[in-house]
Amino acid sequence: MTERFTSDLVFILVVLLVAALLGFIIGYLIRRYHHLKCTVLENEIAQLKIKLDACQREKENEIAQLKIRLDACQREKQALVDAANGKAGIAYDPGAAVSAFGKKIRLDDLKIVEGIGEKIESILKGRGIDTWLKLSQADPDQIKEILLEVGGPQYNIHEPRTWPKQALLAHEGKWTELKNYQDELNAGK
Repeated sequence: MTERFTSDLVFILVVLLVAALLGFIIGYLIRRYHHLKCTVLENEIAQLKIKLDACQREKENEIAQLKIRLDACQREKQALVDAANGKAGIAYDPGAAVSAFGKKIRLDDLKIVEGIGEKIESILKGRGIDTWLKLSQADPDQIKEILLEVGGPQYNIHEPRTWPKQALLAHEGKWTELKNYQDELNAGK
């Protein structure tokens, strides 16, 4: 009976050892599967966060552009209201321009804006931006796109973000203020 008992005990121990080994292997495989699944999900979450950030930046850019367009529309509306009330713009005073700049300036000469030369003026006028008022209402990003589209990549060095303000000062006849502002700028930037 001891022989039978020993063989049964060995059999039970072998079965328990095999069961423990199978349990360990199955547990390892389940943990590995869950770990891989978690890694995949973490990567998907990271990609979704990147997409979300890109969408948020895109929406912020859209909002900024819409605000710029709204400002331009409000300025245009005010100009129309002023025109209807008999205050149609500021009268151009070439004498004041000469006293501030020391040279004669033509009405709506875009080259008075620091950073704009003959070629850029030609490009802008070709796209309908032919007055100081229109330039003052233009979006700097739109101006940059026009320059790159018409002039090519060599116009990438130009930074038009100050051009609308300069044009508005010229349109309003604030020659001394325009001259002082341009003295602070570095090549129109």
